[in-house]
Amino acid sequence: MPLPPEQEWIETIGDQLRAKISSKFTTATFLAGFSLTVLTGQVFALCQDVERLPLLFAPSVGAVFGAFVLFVEAIVKLDELTMPKRFWTEDANAFRPTFGPPVSGCWTNDDLWELQKRMIFLWQRLAIIATFITALAALTMLYPWSRVTIDSARFWSFICAACGVIGAASYVQWVRSAVCKNSADSCDRSIRLIR
Repeated sequence: MPLPPEQEWIETIGDQLRAKISSKFTTATFLAGFSLTVLTGQVFALCQDVERLPLLFAPSVGAVFGAFVLFVEAIVKLDELTMPKRFWTEDANAFRPTFGPPVSGCWTNDDLWELQKRMIFLWQRLAIIATFITALAALTMLYPWSRVTIDSARFWSFICAACGVIGAASYVQWVRSAVCKNSADSCDRSIRLIR
């Protein structure tokens, strides 16, 4: 059954929006690769036979670990936004029309606005922040302040890495809860995009 012209227009915009989400997904994947490269270099530096490392090396390791966690979360959540509407989780209390063709696989205008809002929210709160943290960590690691012994750097790098992962996991939990708080009206709607 062919779709009405208005629905065709909405579906076209939906395809364009999903293409934009896919480009952000690809960019986040590239940036996660850069973060992983920095992290590999840091771990490699800890394994070297050197006497001293920069004073802020350990906090830099922790920050990059945390940034990598944020990138992974951004990749996962942006990928969830590209799920075809037919497979979205539907609310049991949703209004379902009893007449006309089924609309479970078609976009609505509200779906598009919600999808766009969530894409921007996730991009800004996860990928942009992780990029900033990675860049800042790389710069502080290279800044030539005083130096610490390699044994001290190894110990504190482990502690800072654990703190970075715990801090990032806590931030991710906040972002997940803020997704619904950011659009409280849409969380009560029929379709929930992100859990």
